[in-house]
Amino acid sequence: MELIHVSEQNKWLALNDEVQIGELNYSIADGILTISHTEVEAYYRGNKIAEEMVLAVAQYARDNNLKVVTECTFADSVFERYPDEKDVLL
Repeated sequence: MELIHVSEQNKWLALNDEVQIGELNYSIADGILTISHTEVEAYYRGNKIAEEMVLAVAQYARDNNLKVVTECTFADSVFERYPDEKDVLL
């Protein structure tokens, strides 16, 4: 599985053998990255793919001095499971 950041479309993709199996959508305004949606194909759910995408976004925000807001309940749950990642939350 590979994560690809498609910055011009404001999304992260999870690929398996070059086939898209997951997507995370976000927007950026005024230094705030808002995670709006995560989705993984049903067959691949339960493999922490969406979790890995959220954690990749947290690292991207950290690297780019952005703060994160979540509109996605799944992203909220990831930050609850990984309290060390909460430093990027607004």
